[in-house]
Amino acid sequence: MAQFLGKWNSVSMTNIEAVGKVLGFTDEMIKMYKESKWTFEFTKDGDKFSITNESNNTPKSTNTYEEGKELVTKNSFGQCLKITIKFDSDSQMTVLEKMELPGGWKNMKLVRNVEGNKMTAVLEELESGAKMTQTFERCT
Repeated sequence: MAQFLGKWNSVSMTNIEAVGKVLGFTDEMIKMYKESKWTFEFTKDGDKFSITNESNNTPKSTNTYEEGKELVTKNSFGQCLKITIKFDSDSQMTVLEKMELPGGWKNMKLVRNVEGNKMTAVLEELESGAKMTQTFERCT
């Protein structure tokens, strides 16, 4: 977990169109997501950790987790999410996410890896195999 602590700014995003279509996002939602500049901040307090995210297109939100315990929340589009996080190592976390959509629940896996001041996040929609990648740089 220690490698994640601090603030991160988005640098690039690839293949949001494919993942967005599988998740039923409108073209407008995909465009908004592509144009967003994301900032994530990871903090830790005892056994709990928080992830605060904000962008130029969405309101700021903070979720607090305990490793291995499911958190029920909503995403920036108001869709219900069930999220469970596991730290695979000090520099890798795996997030299992279920998103409630009009046609049912979609299962996704997000793997975040930190190498130095770079974080890579790969999101996969498990049924279709559609993937997108975001890269972030640590704020200094």
